[in-house]
Amino acid sequence: MQTRCYRCGWSFTIKKDEITFALEALEESDGAHYDVRCPSCRHTNRISIEQLRKAAPRSEESDKAGTQE
Repeated sequence: MQTRCYRCGWSFTIKKDEITFALEALEESDGAHYDVRCPSCRHTNRISIEQLRKAAPRSEESDKAGTQE
């Protein structure tokens, strides 16, 4: 997932493993956003849970369900 820092404009990538971990943590705690720090300026950027869900890798179960229908 490509993200751009709101402060300095630096573009950086959030890896699929981190997205999966963030979604699991947010769903457990009923959170609304995930905080990620810019590697350039260290400013905290908020990413909504909806954006994370869109960028999340598909699970094998959902792929099988989609091909069976």
